[in-house]
Amino acid sequence: MYSSHPSLDNIPISNRREPAFYHSMSDYQRLESLPYPVYFVRNDPELCESLAAVTQMPPFEQFYRPELGGTSSWIVQTYLQLKCRGLDVHLVPHYVPGAICVVSREELMKSTLLKTLPFRSYVVVCQQDRPRPAICEQRIVQNRLNIHTKLDHYLPHWVQPELKPRNLDRQTKIQTLVFKGRWYYMPADYKTPGFIKALENLGVSYTVTPDYAVNLNDWSDYSEADLLLAVRHRSNLYLESKPPTKLINAWLAGCPALLGPEPAYQNLRQSELDYIEINSPDDVLAALHQLQSDPDLYWAMIENGWERSQAFLPSRTATLWRDLLAGPIATGYEHWRHQPWLWQTLGRPAHFALRLIKQELERRHFNKLTGRKR
Repeated sequence: MYSSHPSLDNIPISNRREPAFYHSMSDYQRLESLPYPVYFVRNDPELCESLAAVTQMPPFEQFYRPELGGTSSWIVQTYLQLKCRGLDVHLVPHYVPGAICVVSREELMKSTLLKTLPFRSYVVVCQQDRPRPAICEQRIVQNRLNIHTKLDHYLPHWVQPELKPRNLDRQTKIQTLVFKGRWYYMPADYKTPGFIKALENLGVSYTVTPDYAVNLNDWSDYSEADLLLAVRHRSNLYLESKPPTKLINAWLAGCPALLGPEPAYQNLRQSELDYIEINSPDDVLAALHQLQSDPDLYWAMIENGWERSQAFLPSRTATLWRDLLAGPIATGYEHWRHQPWLWQTLGRPAHFALRLIKQELERRHFNKLTGRKR
């Protein structure tokens, strides 16, 4: 299934180290300025005020809310990353009329749209793993399959804040299999006593957590992790909206990954070293046996992950955000500002009503096919 890696045969495992770029997670080099201020909308006045004058990233728990995960990750975290790099961005609890406003699809649907009247602003929506938003001028998507028009733009998700890498002293040990996320997404056949016993027979521990437990530290701590397992048995439409975040985090953490056949992972895959695709618990056991039998393959996957992760460091993602805001979004905003007075006065409200209807139809279609309730 996998080729050997003779180039590693003469390199003592004890001499293998992560490259220097691995320590650049806190690089806040200033970016070229934006042509217009940008307002990130989060309906939390207290949070907005507390983060107004930041110059460096605060602790993760200070801005992440599990009940508003997407809004925290896409809106608050993006604001912080750009603000710390000197850009003219603001975190606000409401839409700013006449300005560029970036909002999560999650936040958009929780607001009282007829009261907030977002059509008065140039709205850019982060779609997340949600139905396609219609009440916006442009969209930011986290999966390339969600690009349908020139107004859709793919941006990678931020890597896990405060990520703790795998301890290099573990070398090529494979003793812990970890899952980073909400346990209820894991299919039942990966939770059975038989599967857990088979892992134990290979000398591998596998932590089972309650469905309700969300420990933020568990998501970021890879220090004792030897392999990441991430698999979901969900509808194709749902999987086509998910990002490849777990793979990117695993690359950066130096932890090889066993992943389900999701489009976002497959889109990034360039070689057999990127991750091992699995479709069943038996595939997991076979992959474990393969990697335990071939430590050079295991270490090659670690080193490959470090190299691949360069493209997803926060400094790179921040530059992509800056270029999008200063490019296509600024251009669209300029056209929007100079629309005829009659269209601004009558056309935008009418168009907003049509978009409301379209968005509701998109929501019902998505929920029907994915089994979601909202």
